[in-house]
Amino acid sequence: MKKFGMKQVSVIVSVVVFSILLVAFIIILNFNSRKAPVDVLKEKTSVGLILNGSRNDRSWNSAHYEALLRTAGMLNIEVICREFVPEDENCYSTICSLIDDDDCRIVICSSYGYGEQIERAAAEYPDRYFLHASGTAYGKNLGSFFGRMYQFRYLSGIAAGLAAKNGVIGYVAAFPISEVNRGINAFTLGVRSVNPDASVHVRFCNSWNDDEPAAEAAQALITECGADVIAMHTNSLAPLKTADANGVWSVGYNFDNSELCPDTFLTGCVWEWDNYYYEQILSCLQGKFRGEHIWLGIESGTMELVDINPGVNDPEKYKKAVEAARALFENYSYDVFYGPVTDNGGRVRIGEGESMSDDRMLNKFDWYVEGVEIEQ
Repeated sequence: MKKFGMKQVSVIVSVVVFSILLVAFIIILNFNSRKAPVDVLKEKTSVGLILNGSRNDRSWNSAHYEALLRTAGMLNIEVICREFVPEDENCYSTICSLIDDDDCRIVICSSYGYGEQIERAAAEYPDRYFLHASGTAYGKNLGSFFGRMYQFRYLSGIAAGLAAKNGVIGYVAAFPISEVNRGINAFTLGVRSVNPDASVHVRFCNSWNDDEPAAEAAQALITECGADVIAMHTNSLAPLKTADANGVWSVGYNFDNSELCPDTFLTGCVWEWDNYYYEQILSCLQGKFRGEHIWLGIESGTMELVDINPGVNDPEKYKKAVEAARALFENYSYDVFYGPVTDNGGRVRIGEGESMSDDRMLNKFDWYVEGVEIEQ
């Protein structure tokens, strides 16, 4: 064994001590980077939130409201919430009230339908900041944001495809817009990746929040189409409750409602906006805000898939199938709309070796993949 002299030992000890101190410094630096500078937190800042439904809907609106409440504890902000705001001139007057009466420095609008009004307000109030969920416009003091939820729709489709005993899955959707169509298509591709002959039957209820049309659509898909799994893209929880009443599996959206229907809630695609709100609000407080459109990916932590219901047959099979697909998204070796993809009329929409652009996915998704059947 080689022996070291005292001088060599001293050098080695010095190097080891330096390395330990360097690692400790990096750890402390990383920890403190999550803390906002004290100077921007001395005074409480009012942040306005405009919702098209209830803050307690356990759906789209709750996901935003609760994320902001959690953020409030870190950034010394007060959340001033306005619920059930129509997507018309009322939105603009509500924004003005939040700024003029409540002195909100930042205003967040939670629905795509608020786009025209929030753009108008951003031009009218250049010294305030505006964030638009599911929007696409941006400017000096306006940012829009959404997440690549279609990736999680695909993952939930894998679970639904494995659970569908008769290969018929129902999908209750609000409106045939690009956002909704993107989700339907991604879900269907996920379904057919494990159940190639399965079909996804879609009924539009033409409402985000109304329970009655959503419940009627879910019931029709079960009784008329024979669906034994119900997926959804509404804020209403009626599809989940209708599926539960009929003893069929459901795939939720926006919020984890597994406790609401513990025996029939298969899984769900949920939003977790905390990281985004923290970063964007802090940038506003520091005067470093940069208006842009952000489409957050799987690496952002903005979206998650609820754990598969342990009551399924062979839950390990579900877990392995979902994790294998998720790994492809995480290492960027695959995305949902990579060709070849054929529509439900037999036309090749995305060729072999091609992929769908973000612009087309965001704004021009007006067709459905093979396996989708639109019910009237």
